[in-house]
Amino acid sequence: SRPEGCHNQVLSITFTTAMKLAAAALLAASLAVAADAWRLRRSSESSKVALRHEALLFAHAKKGRYAEGMKRIHKTAYWGTMSLGTPPQPFKVIFDTGSGNLIVPSSDCTVPGCAPHKKYSHTASSTSSAVINENGESSSEITFGTGQIAGNFFRDRLCIGDSICIDSSFIAADKETTEPFQEIPFDGIMGLGFKDLSMGKGFNII
Repeated sequence: SRPEGCHNQVLSITFTTAMKLAAAALLAASLAVAADAWRLRRSSESSKVALRHEALLFAHAKKGRYAEGMKRIHKTAYWGTMSLGTPPQPFKVIFDTGSGNLIVPSSDCTVPGCAPHKKYSHTASSTSSAVINENGESSSEITFGTGQIAGNFFRDRLCIGDSICIDSSFIAADKETTEPFQEIPFDGIMGLGFKDLSMGKGFNII
C-alpha cells in the first residue's frame, strides 16, 4: 500500500490540477461572453445599427508587423489634421479613398485600441448633436480586414485649416479592436470615397 504522506501529496496535486482546469474553463467562458457582448452589445437598442465591411490602406500590415507595415504605407498614404466641434478638438487623420465616412475615437472609448489617440467629446462641443440617418440608424459597426470599430453618429462643425469649415456627420467610435488601431500613427480615418460608401446623407465629405 502507498504511504499516507504520499497519498496526501497525490490528492493535493490532483486538487491543484482540477482547480487550474476549472479556472481555465471559467476564463474561456468569460472570453466567449465578452466576444458575444462585442457582437451583440447594440442588439437591444431601439434604433437600427448599420453594419459594414470595408478595406483600408493600413489594413494590409500583417499581425505582429504593424510598425514595419506602417513604414511602407507611409510612402503611399496621406495624413492631415482637422478639427471637430466648438471649440475645436484637433485630430490627425488618414485620408482614405476606399471609405466614405469620417471616423474618430469617442471619449466614451476606454479599450486599448483607443487609448493612444485623441478622442472626440460631444459633451465638450456646443455645436454637437446626435444623428439618425434616413434608414433609422443611429450607430454602426464596421469590420475591416484586420479589425472592427463600433460607434454612434454625430453631427458637428468640421474644419480643415482655419478657413474650410462645414457641418458634417461622422462616427464617434466607442469600441475599436486592439489590432490594428492601437498601433496606427493617426487618430482617425477621413473617408473620401463616393457617397454610396457613406452611412447616409451628410456623412460624405466630398
